[in-house]
Amino acid sequence: MYQFACFLSRFAVASAMLLCLSSHAFTLSSGEVTSCPITLNGKTGVATEIWSTYTDIKDRHPELGRAVAVMRLDDNDWPTIIMDAQAYERTGKGSPTLWDFVYFHECAHAQQPALSEIGANCDSYLALDKRGLMNHQKMKELEAFHFAIISLPMEYGGTGAQFWHQTMQCVRKARDQ
Repeated sequence: MYQFACFLSRFAVASAMLLCLSSHAFTLSSGEVTSCPITLNGKTGVATEIWSTYTDIKDRHPELGRAVAVMRLDDNDWPTIIMDAQAYERTGKGSPTLWDFVYFHECAHAQQPALSEIGANCDSYLALDKRGLMNHQKMKELEAFHFAIISLPMEYGGTGAQFWHQTMQCVRKARDQ
């Protein structure tokens, strides 16, 4: 009986944690709460968000790999944004613009799953600018973050500097249209 009670207790805690981790809203640095609207395969809604929490790094969401956020399609091909809640807790206060950027980058992937990494960066920058969340200082903060990344896979341009350079080329091109 004790084992069954422990199982039920663990099940209730795990269920409550899952409910808390899945949401459909992100709080921007401006305080505005937003979500990622999706129209995909004839369905409309918002991307699912999972805030991955863990007490041991071994329990970190496996889809995150070395990233702080990723977009994956769930079993029903619905976009899901997975965010590393611990990384956000550690750095969110000091780097709110970066987290806004990360969120809109993953939202761009959710809205267009075939979008390249550079395209997602470009869309993210433009989304922040459209909301009035981009200025020269914030752009420089994002640039410095990217420039600090020495090596990246080729789909990101190979280096953080190249990733940012190609992002800004895309932004300029989009603004010229």
